[in-house]
Amino acid sequence: MDSLFQHTEDEHPLTVSELSSFIKQTLETRLNDIFVIGEISGFRRAMPSGHSYFVLKDDKSQISCNLWNFRYNYLKFKPEDGLKVLIRGRVTVYEPRGTYAIEVHSLTEIGIGELQAAFERLKEKLIKEGLFDDENKKSIPEFPENIAIITSETGAVIEDFIKVSKKRYPHFNLFLFPALVQGKGSVESVCRSIKKANDFHVKLDIIVIARGGGSIEDLWTFNEEAVARAVYHSNIPVVSAVGHEVDYTICDFVADLRAPTPSAAAEMILPDRRELLDILDNYDYDLKSLVVDRITYYKDSLDRIQSNYSFNKPRDILNEVKLRIDEISEDLNNIFSEKVENTKEDLKEKYDKLNSLCFDRLLFYKTDLDYKEKMLKNVSPDNTLKRGFAFIRKEGKIVSGKKELKSKDIVNIKFHDGDVDAKVN
Repeated sequence: MDSLFQHTEDEHPLTVSELSSFIKQTLETRLNDIFVIGEISGFRRAMPSGHSYFVLKDDKSQISCNLWNFRYNYLKFKPEDGLKVLIRGRVTVYEPRGTYAIEVHSLTEIGIGELQAAFERLKEKLIKEGLFDDENKKSIPEFPENIAIITSETGAVIEDFIKVSKKRYPHFNLFLFPALVQGKGSVESVCRSIKKANDFHVKLDIIVIARGGGSIEDLWTFNEEAVARAVYHSNIPVVSAVGHEVDYTICDFVADLRAPTPSAAAEMILPDRRELLDILDNYDYDLKSLVVDRITYYKDSLDRIQSNYSFNKPRDILNEVKLRIDEISEDLNNIFSEKVENTKEDLKEKYDKLNSLCFDRLLFYKTDLDYKEKMLKNVSPDNTLKRGFAFIRKEGKIVSGKKELKSKDIVNIKFHDGDVDAKVN
């Protein structure tokens, strides 16, 4: 074996492929059935194959592992980060990259690892203190104007958050409070940024703490007690958007709202402007339809009044129309007020602007009704007489045609300024 690693003038040196092949044969032959104890970290299943990949670690070292899908299906428990397990398998070498891993044949649960145990201890402690209680959580404003995000100033997290938020609701200000989200000094960095956000010269509506996914070690900053208490004592509502959907941290439990991902956080705390426009369009349509229906109804009523008895009781009919117009206005106001009450009471300034459009339309149609009232007055008997018309009465009854008159009949002719008697020739 020594000659493989020693070069003389008479011997041909090894190629990289030859060396990798030798290592593969040596390791896979000698380590083809081993038992290893360690803690699972970074567990994931690849889809659609279903094969599983993870790291087995202790306090000093780690090694990659793979578990084929058909063996996963025989497991009596669900592997996850933080579990301490006994593995039986063989060492395999991937020659193209010169990497090695354990091909897992069986997996036995021993207990939880040190990090997971620490997680559970802190979780239980904070539960008893009431830091997770719903009654202590602050409400999230529905229309935030100023949002703080605590995350790394580089990377995809901040870019994804900005992309989603601008598409959804661009009418807000975003303030970045950079922080280390992993490694030495990250706990202090996150706590410091939370304090800075609370002391910021601009009144902030929401604080979003964001980080991408990773192993339990990668996310451990957000399982530290100092971070949990900083979140709890924040005067500003805090949204925790740490890791992926399957990742849960202590920060998630303490925060006022938990988002499965940073992108999901943007969707959860920001309204959709398209939905707001749809609401406004529905209000506009409802009001327009109501006003048109009312106008049509009362136009028909006016037509019936004119044709039947409008000249006999003009004042009564006019008063009735006035009352009905007042009722219409009151109905419209009540309907609109009810719709506004059923919406969110704290739409603030922007939602008021939207509602003003509806009031403008209501004013338009009320003006139109006032115009119709004016037109009705124009066709009243008094105004008709002023335009040169006259009433002819015979024996106190209105004459509607010449067939009702005979020669020498005495009739009364009423003008706008008085009446006279006349004899029919």
